[in-house]
Amino acid sequence: MKYIGIILVSLFSTFAVASGSTASGKIEHLYLNNTWTMVSVSGISENPDSCESTAYYAIIPSDSNYSALHSTLMAAQLAGKTVKFWVNGCSGQGNKHPKIVSVWMYN
Repeated sequence: MKYIGIILVSLFSTFAVASGSTASGKIEHLYLNNTWTMVSVSGISENPDSCESTAYYAIIPSDSNYSALHSTLMAAQLAGKTVKFWVNGCSGQGNKHPKIVSVWMYN
């Protein structure tokens, strides 16, 4: 019975999402669409969930904190602030880019 539990945990752990923190940088490009907001940030290339591209990091309107994140990203770009992200999964155009879950903004 003990071995069955170990096997099940091993099988299900391969489907886990790997989330993680990124380095920091300044937003270079903000790409807005009615189905996503994506940002390109200098100095950030982390991809813990092996998304297809790290050219952008993304959020979508169905995310529970979309409005707050969207506003924070716009403010950070306009003010030239440094940001870093916590990412979890893939999102944005074609679900190809790391999904932003939270944003740190600082000087």
